[in-house]
Amino acid sequence: MTRFLLVLNLVALVAGLAWPYLVNLRTASLQEFNAGKIRVWSQPAAYKPGAKAADSAKPVVTTALCVEVSEMSQARFQEVGGLLKTAGLEGGACSYRFDKELAWWVFWPPEYEAARRDKVMKSIQAAGVKDVMAITQGAMAQAYSLGVFTNETQANQYRDTLRGKGLDKVEYGPRPSMGTGHLGCAADEAGKLAGLKASLPAWAKAVEERMCWPAGR
Repeated sequence: MTRFLLVLNLVALVAGLAWPYLVNLRTASLQEFNAGKIRVWSQPAAYKPGAKAADSAKPVVTTALCVEVSEMSQARFQEVGGLLKTAGLEGGACSYRFDKELAWWVFWPPEYEAARRDKVMKSIQAAGVKDVMAITQGAMAQAYSLGVFTNETQANQYRDTLRGKGLDKVEYGPRPSMGTGHLGCAADEAGKLAGLKASLPAWAKAVEERMCWPAGR
């Protein structure tokens, strides 16, 4: 009888010591098993199925327009530039493509008086410009070519450089007799492109994108 009581007390002691551990273990297991539900219940707005973050950014949809400009000239280049500004597409949103290389030039506009031409030539030489050529034929006759370039950015930068040296009448644009040019514009607002398209003159028309981006965009 005494031995039985001793064994019974020993079992009760072991059970008492093990009980807190078993309770903690069961609680931890339940928490791990229901971890997802616990998070959902504690933060329902953040984990509600299908919920979208309030501050999620809207995707930017880029649209494009390719414009074919026939019989490109300095006058048409400047007119298109005005249309781009009105449509809010200036500042690099659009770029030209020509089939010929060295499509751009920097020039001094035509001067028709001999005395004025001599004065202009002296000013050009004083500015250190060495690549000077007098234009004798075509719509730009009596102008001075001050350099040719492969892209518009180079021509624009050189024009600004020469103006900084006092040649304030210097301009840039497509070289004479470049023929047809293609102007590709891309914007994240379709309304800007629609405005440009609606304002195009008779000698400019919208064409397929591949005419502006042969290899794709």
